[in-house]
Amino acid sequence: MKTNLLTYFICLFSIITFGQKKEIYLNDDLIKISKPEFNKETDDHKSYNMKFDLDTLIVNVKVQRIKKGKISKTKLDSIRTELSSISNQSVPENNILILNYYHGLDWCNSTGDKSYVRGKYKNYLRKIKKLKNVNQFFMYKSPEGTAEYGKQLNWIKDEFGIIEKTFLPIHYPCGSYVLIDENGNFYIQKGEYNIENIIGLIKNKKKTFANTVYN
Repeated sequence: MKTNLLTYFICLFSIITFGQKKEIYLNDDLIKISKPEFNKETDDHKSYNMKFDLDTLIVNVKVQRIKKGKISKTKLDSIRTELSSISNQSVPENNILILNYYHGLDWCNSTGDKSYVRGKYKNYLRKIKKLKNVNQFFMYKSPEGTAEYGKQLNWIKDEFGIIEKTFLPIHYPCGSYVLIDENGNFYIQKGEYNIENIIGLIKNKKKTFANTVYN
């Protein structure tokens, strides 16, 4: 679905004059845009900016906090198969997938009251278990820091990077989550979020996955 960010950078390096510090701007699909276009969206509730200061390049990414879309049946089947394999869970075709994704330790998730966070996750798990036709997964790219969320979470590794490559190509602060319905419609929140909001999104499935687009 998206170009791997690292590969994208490498391609850009090849056309940049050695020693020159260039600044570029990318949208949420990691496509190059103009600076005025980048600065056009100023609503912090809808988007935020990420900056990568590299040796010869400064990369600015405009991240959409919420994104909707649809993946193909082939991609959805691949995701179900991989999740079932690495988690040893059955993943029925009519179930909604909830993927809480931990990118790794960062400035955002390394601070705060961890006992409060553990309490929120415990309460969330109690509620999510009452919902029907749902598969819940807690996934990580890097495990450092996952123990702080409590022993009640069964973490699994995004072993082949299928979730990262399909939905979350860069490290968003504090983690992200992806909801996928039985038809491949998805809802993503990138960056810090309130886990308890997921319950309402699942219960109001029609609204959550509305206005999706084909990819």
